Amino acid sequence: MLIEEILALREKGYSFRKIAIELDTTVGKVQYRYQKHRQQLEENKENDEMNFTPIVPSSYERDEITLLPQSPTSIYSFWEISSSLRQTIEHQTRLQWHELTKKIRVYDCTMVDFNGHNAHRFFDIHIPEMTNNWMISDLEPNRTFIIDLGIQTRQGSFLSLLRSNAIDTPRTEKATQGLHVEAVNQWKTGNQNEPQWLEHFSTYSYYETVK
Repeated sequence: MLIEEILALREKGYSFRKIAIELDTTVGKVQYRYQKHRQQLEENKENDEMNFTPIVPSSYERDEITLLPQSPTSIYSFWEISSSLRQTIEHQTRLQWHELTKKIRVYDCTMVDFNGHNAHRFFDIHIPEMTNNWMISDLEPNRTFIIDLGIQTRQGSFLSLLRSNAIDTPRTEKATQGLHVEAVNQWKTGNQNEPQWLEHFSTYSYYETVK
């Protein structure tokens, strides 16, 4: 699997999931290669300050957020927000983008057919301005997580802009082995259309502050 193939498909507007299907591999491998490529570009930029010709665009004007596993208790997220989405939010909130409070909302949706409102629990993290990635730590092993990137409205509510893929943190104890086996078997035998832990969602949803 060559990074050139991944970039070519990304240029065509393919999601990571579609690229994985096209290249007959896993979503995780595609995301890993893509992120490693981005990191290498950043390193090259730092090592060659006199090279002002960009190798690839700094933004593909996509609205996308991705999660990658880092350890049994941490996951890494990175995202892109298009200028058109920013302008839409500015128009609706009547605030400049840099004036808005950005947050990521982390959902524990282990073994849940997630619809945006039925997570076991969630918590928010304030994101500094000009940030496009975040390491999320102190999570539980062997759980399924999804995150939303959004803003806090003047009323204190959370407005979701982007929703990530679902990701499992690795297990740390042998006793937790097989937690998802029954759900996988149900899916493989056709009793479930999709694995139970996969999410069904619509982005750009409005979440009221829990009182």
